[in-house]
Parts: sequence; structure tokens; C-alpha cells
Amino acid sequence: MKKIITYTALMTLGLTIAPAYSSLSENYVISANTLSNKKLKKANKEMKAYLKQNQGFAEGTLDENGNPTDNGTPNSEFDYATYVKKIKITETKQAKVYYNSKITDLTVDELDEVSSKVQGMITACLVENKHISDEQAVDGTFLTFYYGKNAIGHSRLTNYKEFKWYTK
Repeated sequence: MKKIITYTALMTLGLTIAPAYSSLSENYVISANTLSNKKLKKANKEMKAYLKQNQGFAEGTLDENGNPTDNGTPNSEFDYATYVKKIKITETKQAKVYYNSKITDLTVDELDEVSSKVQGMITACLVENKHISDEQAVDGTFLTFYYGKNAIGHSRLTNYKEFKWYTK
């Protein structure tokens, strides 16, 4: 009889604690730091405009205020943007960078430099549009790089501002 009472007491205790533990872990999962579909769509639209503007500065098709011009001077500080075909922000606030064929002429050091500037542009866009905080921006944005459909590199997990290349 004593064993049955002890067993019943333990079962009751377990049933009382289990739902509390379960709801605690559910709250943790729900609070993940991701973008909603609406915000993700907005972030990608903003990123597309940001990239297009920087490419315009690089090519001299935009003046310093971002207005179209026929006789503008190319700004070499924005040359890095001319290597990028498109950028896609993910729901976890990471970015997929799709390079064009111009990257095939770069050395690894030059590719690192271009990628670092691209990362700065992406992070600036995310901060400016309040998708990440200034504190989050310090670490940079995790990037995955593509040439065509092939992944060619990514940010290192230990330091997002360093890159690991697969093909060079």
C-alpha cells in the first residue's frame, strides 16, 4: 500500500511539473529572432533599392543625391556593387549574395575585399531600415556567396567578417 501511495504521489508531481516545463520551452522557441513574411519582403525590396543605388554611384548613372544623370562621374568607392547580381535577405536576417561573372577575374584577397564591402552595405541597409540593431551590426551579417546556382563561400561562424571560399 505504501508503494502505491508513493507511486501516486510521484505521478501527480510529474503531471503538475510537466505542463509548466513544456510551456516554458515553447515560449523559448516562439521568441526566435526572425523576420515575418511581410517584413522579409520589405527588407528584400529595400536591399534591392540599396544595391541599385550603389551600382548607380559606381557607374556614374546617379549623382551624389541619388538622382539619375547622363553625364555623371563613376565613383570607384562603390565599385564593389558592380560585382553583385542580386542579394536576398533571409528570415533569419542572413544574406545570400549572388555575384556576376566579374568575380572570376578577382584574386582571393580582392574577393575578400569586395565581399567585406558588400557585407558593410548589407549591414548598413538592415540597420538603416531598423531590421537589426546597432549592437547586432557590430558583428556583421552572416553571408553565403553564390556564382550562378553554386555556393562559392560563406562567412565564418566564429567571425562573420572573415570568409571561407570553396573554389579559389
